[in-house]
Amino acid sequence: MKVQKVIRKQGEYAKVNQDIKDGDIITVLDAGEVITGDFGDRNVFKVETNNGPKNLSFNQTSMNNLIDEFGGETESWVNKQIKVWLITQSVSGQMKKVCYLTGKEWEMVEDNKGNLNFARMNKKEIDIPVVNEEEPLLKDVPF
Repeated sequence: MKVQKVIRKQGEYAKVNQDIKDGDIITVLDAGEVITGDFGDRNVFKVETNNGPKNLSFNQTSMNNLIDEFGGETESWVNKQIKVWLITQSVSGQMKKVCYLTGKEWEMVEDNKGNLNFARMNKKEIDIPVVNEEEPLLKDVPF
């Protein structure tokens, strides 16, 4: 029989709606560890919550968001502030709050198919183009 060593990160894990709430800004305290558990590998980080330092497992969507925000080296994530999103969705046939993480300035936006996605909101992405009145309008351009 083959057995597998199970390693657990020391300390308490953050609880949804107790230690972390939707819209909270929390701070990453360490570079994280890959922890092997019953359901595969998990990326577990120590974060500063409303109730002190706690462990928090970052799902792959959160990892991707934070890579986009801070880069692929988790050492650079230490002491960075991140935003908590608690989204109710179906998990194994039950409706549960799922924790997603993004940069502080990110928002949830709807794409042209009606799907909600996280998007970084910085000046470049939210600048509204100004129409120069001296330029001809598209309807006035002959084709």
